[in-house]
Amino acid sequence: MEAIWYGILAILLGTYILLDGYDLGAGITYLFFANTEAEKQKVTNSISSMWDANEVWLLAFVGLASTIFPKYTGILFYNFGGYILLFFLFLLLKTLAFNLIIIFENRPVLKRFFGYIFGFLNMMLVIFVSLIFANILRGLHVEDPERLSFISQKFSPFTEKTGLFDWFTILTATMIFIGILIHGLGWVVLKNQGAFNRKLKKVIQRLSFIELILIALFLIAWYFIHPGVFHTYWTYPFFFIFPVLALISFFGLMGIRTYQGENKAFILSTNTIIFSWFSVMVAMYPHFVMPLGKATLTAFNAGFASPERFFIEWWVLVIGILLLAYSIVVHKYMKGELNE
Repeated sequence: MEAIWYGILAILLGTYILLDGYDLGAGITYLFFANTEAEKQKVTNSISSMWDANEVWLLAFVGLASTIFPKYTGILFYNFGGYILLFFLFLLLKTLAFNLIIIFENRPVLKRFFGYIFGFLNMMLVIFVSLIFANILRGLHVEDPERLSFISQKFSPFTEKTGLFDWFTILTATMIFIGILIHGLGWVVLKNQGAFNRKLKKVIQRLSFIELILIALFLIAWYFIHPGVFHTYWTYPFFFIFPVLALISFFGLMGIRTYQGENKAFILSTNTIIFSWFSVMVAMYPHFVMPLGKATLTAFNAGFASPERFFIEWWVLVIGILLLAYSIVVHKYMKGELNE
């Protein structure tokens, strides 16, 4: 049963990253790649249809994880509580900034100012997500619940006093950041057309080559830190289908400028994220965070002893069906390109 709950949580969190990832990535596009007012308007139009529909999955993950695996959420909030609170605060501020862009439509100076604020908040949100996941993949000293320091001793993941930053977490966070950015660029391309799309496709192609190098370095470094991380793949080789499909989709992004149509980039980035997420979850299972030291935090010891388990199962089923229906209806309603 623990494996099922692990899978449900992985799907909830992965769905949030997939759906809100293009929203946040598109917000970064507004900051760095939309140079003219017309291009900025294209980005805001792309985001306005979907920006408020995706955080539901994150709330579902937090609520379910807190109920079923309290030790897991306890470790997360103890180590990353300040960053998680900043993440939710920045989500609120991002909403405010986006609405102010619309309110000050006819006041260019204020619109531009809040546009930069909006782009900055999106960038910080992606940085928070990237750093937290990088630390989870690097690992935590579960038996020693001291807070993370800001920088690891000797800037290494092998020190007793780990920190938010070391060479592995920076490498991994950069890889995640660029992956989310590519996903956001693909969304903007999907919702628009013309010269701006050609410009963004060129950016996607260049970032894909950088991302390929980062992925290779990450896999080598991850194996170096956790030699047994790929044990599940050697035991059950059929799981290799996930990384293979992820690489196929990713290599497709590297040739995006040669494809006809505007939906290829988003489809390929979506497939890359989905299959990459499953690949990482298979490698990590049953761990919630990679272990540093002898103590581990897994689906089998993170705690679920509530007598209300039977009722929670049914609530999860009902909520999951409602979330799936809501997501399908909203995305189906808003599909297609925007008018110029």
